[in-house]
Amino acid sequence: MSHLKIEAARRQLGHALDLFLQDRDPVSVHCLAGGGCELIEYHATKAGGEPFTSFMLKTNPDLDIKTIRKRQRQYWTAFKHATTHEGDERDDDHLLSRFTDENNDVALYVGWYDYGQAVRAMPVEAQAYLTWYAAMNIEKMNPNESREPYEIKFPNVRALPRIKQKQMLTASILRARGNNEVMSDPRTERRPLVLGGHELARHHRLGTRPRRANAVGLLPGQARGRLALSPLRNAAC
Repeated sequence: MSHLKIEAARRQLGHALDLFLQDRDPVSVHCLAGGGCELIEYHATKAGGEPFTSFMLKTNPDLDIKTIRKRQRQYWTAFKHATTHEGDERDDDHLLSRFTDENNDVALYVGWYDYGQAVRAMPVEAQAYLTWYAAMNIEKMNPNESREPYEIKFPNVRALPRIKQKQMLTASILRARGNNEVMSDPRTERRPLVLGGHELARHHRLGTRPRRANAVGLLPGQARGRLALSPLRNAAC
């Protein structure tokens, strides 16, 4: 397993989420999240976890991997490729004219979900984001999962303007940072969301290793004030 590849994915996802929280350039958010997603999915599987695409295939038998990939990567592919495999210029203007910041929601969700499956820990900002995403897409939740914890943390969030929705997310992150139980939990990664210049090599030298996935979810339930995470059905659709 390439720990530097995992670290590279972590850096891209961290910077993408930071830009998202600041309501900065959505294209940069999407490109960073797309790069992180592609790297971390493989390592989630290798660590014994279940990446989000595997969950989607298991719970949506009418879907195939080609359809999921097209939906997941259509904007990212358009942003990074000027030509087709045959060398012809791509015509993506109609597709890209529909792109908005809302298209980043699922890209960040999938990337951080897979990172949690690979590493079994994540920064508090990502934990809060995954809970916020669940509240924003409550109708896609597994019907066996209680909606109440998400509705309590983000009441009426879907009815708010986009800027207010993100402000609720930021407020949730600040509250979580002040929760000693959350911050001291080994599943909370204490490093900054955006990492510095030489930490990639330093991370490798220190021998930090992802923990193998176990049978339970990363953040099960709301026990002891813990931020929750559960897969959403059709989240990539």
